[in-house]
Amino acid sequence: MNKFTEAYTKARDVLENQVFESQWQAFLFADCQARALFAAGGLAVDRAADLDRIRKRLRDKCKSDNHKIGAVIVEAAQNPVSSGTLAERAATLKMLRHTYHIVKKGAQNVWVYAPPKAYTKWIFDELSGDAKALEPKLNHETKIFSSTEMRWMASALAVALKIVEDTKAKLSGAVGKQAETDDVIRRWFLDEDSGDAQLTEARTKLLDGFKKIAVACASDKLVFADYADWITTRNKYFGAAFRGGEGGGFPVIYLEGAFTRLTGNSGKMWLCAETIIHEFSHHEVSTRDHRYDSSGLKPAKATLPYAKAIDNADSWGYFALDLAGYLSKSDRKKTLK
Repeated sequence: MNKFTEAYTKARDVLENQVFESQWQAFLFADCQARALFAAGGLAVDRAADLDRIRKRLRDKCKSDNHKIGAVIVEAAQNPVSSGTLAERAATLKMLRHTYHIVKKGAQNVWVYAPPKAYTKWIFDELSGDAKALEPKLNHETKIFSSTEMRWMASALAVALKIVEDTKAKLSGAVGKQAETDDVIRRWFLDEDSGDAQLTEARTKLLDGFKKIAVACASDKLVFADYADWITTRNKYFGAAFRGGEGGGFPVIYLEGAFTRLTGNSGKMWLCAETIIHEFSHHEVSTRDHRYDSSGLKPAKATLPYAKAIDNADSWGYFALDLAGYLSKSDRKKTLK
């Protein structure tokens, strides 16, 4: 596996086709609606409470049986006549255990998948073998994202959505003056050889792209996750996304250590919002990483010509911040070097 959507699809297959221990089978599919929760087009908001029910049942079983969570999950996954494997059912329960629907006042609701910090692989690769091999790994509970970090993500998403909607409105001409919007387009995308044709082309591409980004940003299927393959180097990165999406029918953005270390720093909320917009431009518009803010984003034939600037994710992110009024003059000057 190399992406969240593959793990999600595998979990759906297990829920659809395998059978858990009898009491857990009844709980998952009668008391809860686990199949409806892990729907074909993404997680279902109307079943979000099932995740808390599953976590509560696991806690209650740990307490009543005086077992660690690994033993409880293994017991719940036992069924010798089921198709599939014990490890696959255990991994599915563990994935449910670590999936959250973050609802915060004044923020955008979002799904967050926060597997244990100790895991170095995608969950169905991490969890394998028999009960003896599974239990110690299932006992790992410390999440890759804290509850505070997950709430911060939801707040940053709300800011990103506001910026994207403002950007879309100005690009469409519904708000503001076109001449001022065009000046910002020139600032971030047009090199010294660019003229009216490139300006018109850029305006059209940006409007079309930010329409798509706005839809994805507001999606009730959006998932924030950690990219498992980067576990040992995640503090170097802000985020990631697959160009053009992952093919699962719902958006997935990966947020990493450089992003979460800004949690609580209101003065850097703009940078977290920019990260989300940057990654959505990969996901929805298939932009690339030709150049980052640390190297300077001023369009120029020698370093960042128009053809690359209009295809550059960080240029999209900073353009949106600037157009929507979320980028300070000092940060703009520092970035346009």
